[in-house]
Amino acid sequence: MSKSIAWRLALAIALTCALVLSVIGVFLYRSLASELAFRDDQALLGRLEQVRALLHDSDSLEALQERPRLYQNMLGNVDSVLRVERKDGSPLIAINPHQQPLPDVPAIAVGQAPKRSDIHTLDAMIVLAGVAQGPAGETLRVLVGKRLDEREHMLSSYRLRLYGAVGLGVLVAFGLGLLLLRRGLLPLRELAQSMRGINPRSLDQRMPTDAVPTELREPVQALNAMLERLEDSFSRLSQFSADLAHEIRTPLHNLLGSNSLALNQPRSPAEYQDVLASNIEEYERLNRMAENLMFLARAEHGQRPLHLQALDLHEVGAELCDYFEALAEDRQLNIVNQLNGSLMADQQLLQRALGNLLANAVRHAQAGTTLHLQRRDDEGMCWVGVHNFGQPIATQHLDKLFDRFYRVDPSRAQPGDSGGLGLAIVQSIMHLHGGKVLVRSDAQGTLFELGFSKLENSV
Repeated sequence: MSKSIAWRLALAIALTCALVLSVIGVFLYRSLASELAFRDDQALLGRLEQVRALLHDSDSLEALQERPRLYQNMLGNVDSVLRVERKDGSPLIAINPHQQPLPDVPAIAVGQAPKRSDIHTLDAMIVLAGVAQGPAGETLRVLVGKRLDEREHMLSSYRLRLYGAVGLGVLVAFGLGLLLLRRGLLPLRELAQSMRGINPRSLDQRMPTDAVPTELREPVQALNAMLERLEDSFSRLSQFSADLAHEIRTPLHNLLGSNSLALNQPRSPAEYQDVLASNIEEYERLNRMAENLMFLARAEHGQRPLHLQALDLHEVGAELCDYFEALAEDRQLNIVNQLNGSLMADQQLLQRALGNLLANAVRHAQAGTTLHLQRRDDEGMCWVGVHNFGQPIATQHLDKLFDRFYRVDPSRAQPGDSGGLGLAIVQSIMHLHGGKVLVRSDAQGTLFELGFSKLENSV
């Protein structure tokens, strides 16, 4: 439950409602308390004025003392207090139902209108004192007051109702929020149910995007894109496994066949030497394949560190031309080194990448043509390429040339080839350098180019 999105959001909604309702409740409570205090104060101010007027208009104090009910009815309830006393402090009128000790507060002068600031709050009572003029001009002191028990009881009852309303509102908000969130998250559960049905045999399935809410459409589209990448990677992996098994089976089959023939009957030392020489060729082929696969695995996992240095491209091209000169002459080919300038790269990896491209070009170029090592620059990139004239590569093969063990030639194997891993190694080398590989093939020839970013190179 603690990890449930619905519960967490419902709790957040409930807490938000609690905060909002509490703020509203405090505002209403303070407004009510302020209104009640204002009304009590206004009543007390009016009461003092009424008593003053009554005392001033009376014929005698004795007549006032004979009619105490008049004052009790004027006060209206048992929480009100009235005390009228002479200048010497002797009481003239004393109405104090609870017999509460009355505080001694300053009295406002005769003729001065009372204000709210003149009211004093003492011992759960509000009191107001003023000087009045009685019959025959006698100076009297009037004290009016009211106990706050009724007000406090009303506010206490109101507080309890607010607490109950806030609590009930929080529970209702939590329950409705949880219910609505669970209904709102139903598309996620349906999506999870659909995903459970996807396995390696059904990677072609895609999540529907028409019926999902707008907020989930983008994640579902990203999920479908991921499934597409997984399908492509799984397909490539399956093809790689099949190609690897085929590539290994061929030399193993050759080794088993030659050894079986050699053991069927006695052979001369020269014949055994021929068998061993043939076996060595197959072992070398397996060894090259293992080394290439090991290099690809290390490159993909970043275990092959780069040793960047400023390289003279013309010198790199010259060394490669010298290395492939004999092979090119055998196939009646010329190699022209047009590389120039400098490049920041790993020397061994650059030589290996260009060497694989040159070997591929020599193998597929038409006799009597010329191979070119060339360079071009555009905005932000430096391109180093190998161009040869030969049979154009069909468009459907271009995107697969850098896959492992992929060959355009259906015969799959030719003497001295790289086991179908040469171009895959070139691509891995460029990934290590943060660059890319481009290929173009048409009637004007085939061009493989290695792209290096100028931001990381000095030209």
